[in-house]
Amino acid sequence: MSLRSIAFTPKLPTGMTTSACTAVLLQVREGKDIQSLRLHAELATGAVASACTGEYVDAQEWSNGESLVVVGTEDSQALDIRYPGLGFANILSVDFGSQSMTLKIDRLSLSPAASFHFIVAENPDPEPIERSAWFAVDQSHEALLRLI
Repeated sequence: MSLRSIAFTPKLPTGMTTSACTAVLLQVREGKDIQSLRLHAELATGAVASACTGEYVDAQEWSNGESLVVVGTEDSQALDIRYPGLGFANILSVDFGSQSMTLKIDRLSLSPAASFHFIVAENPDPEPIERSAWFAVDQSHEALLRLI
């Protein structure tokens, strides 16, 4: 198993930017059985998180009125496309809390190697161009793997 954190510049629509963007990649070797895996992101702040999901992405954002942090990952549909037949279509793989979000993988037998990610995007609030940080967390998993 490997866990890496990589700063990167996300591919964004024209004019959009982020002040910082980091991918957290978890890779599991081929042939490993997962009984229970949790990738958890929690922000120690007084700001309450707000879910901001979309097609193939589950995300959560925090703002204190000056700074914005968005954390995102692939949703169950995206995982089911990457790993067909492993049951992701039948579950919700992300839990949202008031200060956190957790990617949950249970009882998974991996014949291919597997990998999962979180992306953390930061911007001032209000953003120079609205929704830039959300678009930053909606990056393809394959593009993130090319960073390593």
